[in-house]
Amino acid sequence: MATPATGRKPAGRHPSRSVLAWWLALLGIAIGLWWLVGTPEPGAVEPRRTGEAWPLYGVAPVLVAAVVLVASYRRVHERVAWPLLLLAGYLAAAAWTLAIAATDGALWTSVVAGSETAPPLPGRLLLGLAGSGVHGALAATLLSLVGALASPLVAITVRALSDELSARRLLPVLVLAPYALVGTSVEAIALALGAATLVVAALASEKGRPGLARLALAVLCGLLLGTAALFGYAAILLAAGAVCVFFVRRRPLLNIATAAGFFVPLVIARAAGLDWTEDLADALRNGDGGHRYAEGLVAAVVVLLILGGPALVASLRSMRRTPAWPLLVAGGAAVVASVVAGILSDRLAPGAWLPALPWLLVAATAPARQGGRSVPTPLPVVAVGAASAYALALLIAP
Repeated sequence: MATPATGRKPAGRHPSRSVLAWWLALLGIAIGLWWLVGTPEPGAVEPRRTGEAWPLYGVAPVLVAAVVLVASYRRVHERVAWPLLLLAGYLAAAAWTLAIAATDGALWTSVVAGSETAPPLPGRLLLGLAGSGVHGALAATLLSLVGALASPLVAITVRALSDELSARRLLPVLVLAPYALVGTSVEAIALALGAATLVVAALASEKGRPGLARLALAVLCGLLLGTAALFGYAAILLAAGAVCVFFVRRRPLLNIATAAGFFVPLVIARAAGLDWTEDLADALRNGDGGHRYAEGLVAAVVVLLILGGPALVASLRSMRRTPAWPLLVAGGAAVVASVVAGILSDRLAPGAWLPALPWLLVAATAPARQGGRSVPTPLPVVAVGAASAYALALLIAP
């Protein structure tokens, strides 16, 4: 509809068709290259047998997505009180992750898959949980509840760095993100801790905060980052986001306090018999040396496009127009480092990218022009991303 004053379409709406076209094109090209440089191993993806009945809980993702999309269409997320929106976003994110994981009753699958590539601390955690009777679906549920904290935490960070409307409109994008496919891996703990790290970095650098409180928050930021690194190697690269936040807000000395806090969990872990640096070096050395780098790189692009969904394209196209760009830097650094490390070590584990993925989507509701209002939640983009995750969950369900 044209506006009476200018005769042109109102600005601020995401070109969803263009975003979807770019995402499909990139995904198609990447998959094509993947098949050219080396086909997946036989049995890597085993489709459901024809005629096999889908259980009732297989429709759970459809119900969760429908509720979120309808509420977003009616712009409920733009009107409700901020604390209530954060609570609703957390519950919806947890429900979406559990619904995807529960497709065909395979709640434990991603937990087991995650434990195969986990650092020693998550591995010990899983063993400890199993020893206390917490395993399978129960362990996956607990990990989902922890990982779902990332959605409201990312929204809080965007609100602190950009504006509340952008954060509100971003929340449905985060809630129905396709990375829920790996949301019950052990890296869900690193996801939540990494999100908390950047929230605290944003709060520590706010104007008007007393110096002592600022210092304490910066140390807490480092403590959270160090703990997150123990649960997922990629989380350490989120430090790039904290550094950028402190730089933008002209608080460079906070980096010193954050760095001091970062080493505390690592020192404690080493005293308990876990040497993080040695474990990381071992993980990088343990490849068999026969990995095909081109195949690994293209496979990484395919997985990234699937887990990020079309919202990833929308975000990357708008990254220059959002004040929350330090968060994109954090996510990008973590993904790139994880891909390189995974290719070198012959262990390209998509779950390891989980702590970085939400930050790559923060510009999905960025303004259409610099300094303008954020665009409405791109519902077609969100819906297609959710549908692709559901379809893949059905395809690979055991």
